[in-house]
Amino acid sequence: MDWNAMAGPWLRAEAQTDAAHAPVLDELLRRAALSPGQHVLDIGPGAGISLVRAAEAVGPTGHVTGVEIAPPFAARARMRSPGNVTVIEADAQEVRFDSPLFDAALSLFGVMFFRDSPAAFANLRAAMEPGARMHLACWGAREANPYFSAPAAAAARVLGPPPGADPKAPGPLRFADAHDLQTVLTDAGWRAEIDTVDLDLTPMGGLEGMTKMQMTIGAAAGRLRMEKEAGRLTPEVRAAVQDALRDTLGAYEVAGEMRVPAQVHFVAATA
Repeated sequence: MDWNAMAGPWLRAEAQTDAAHAPVLDELLRRAALSPGQHVLDIGPGAGISLVRAAEAVGPTGHVTGVEIAPPFAARARMRSPGNVTVIEADAQEVRFDSPLFDAALSLFGVMFFRDSPAAFANLRAAMEPGARMHLACWGAREANPYFSAPAAAAARVLGPPPGADPKAPGPLRFADAHDLQTVLTDAGWRAEIDTVDLDLTPMGGLEGMTKMQMTIGAAAGRLRMEKEAGRLTPEVRAAVQDALRDTLGAYEVAGEMRVPAQVHFVAATA
């Protein structure tokens, strides 16, 4: 994966994604129950909002280490993080951490992109104190997440069906199947419990704001990039996709605000 190319659109949509994912991060941190003085590992923090929130929870006597594979994300996370945060630009599957070991870990939508999930989770377990807890948020089933399925359907109305994809390949829905996630964690030595929760995402800017976001990141934006690379993208095609997005996403607008149903697997795993 070209992490530099992938990160650019997401950084342009940083405020929108922070807002959209806020209910999930709130629930993840509630479950993690971080406390002052803890040393926490944040796995794949992206642009860094989870680092900021975790640093607030552990306070000046604690420390948060983020391990982020995408150089642009790592740079942005360093820029916005407070002094009790360290960001390591590395692959969580391979990185070796200095002592002391971590007494907690968390990840907001970061672990679905591992090249080798069992190897990565085993490596992370080796970085934890015995009995330490890891809390993860992973997307559930595609059909229960219109955040993904609705933009994909809107783009398909204009551009036709998308190319086939391997559901087990690295990507946001890699662990849509909770049983598969449980198996991977168990094989890596974790004792894990998975709680699948339905909640609402809260994209900012109403319908127009979410439409703009989905023209920048996500399935529809990905299809537009493919059309551009193939030399088929015209202003008319772009406008048609945007109109289809607006029409499809309008179903999730309530009193001028977006409330997008979502299904998320919340994992509590013990090293």
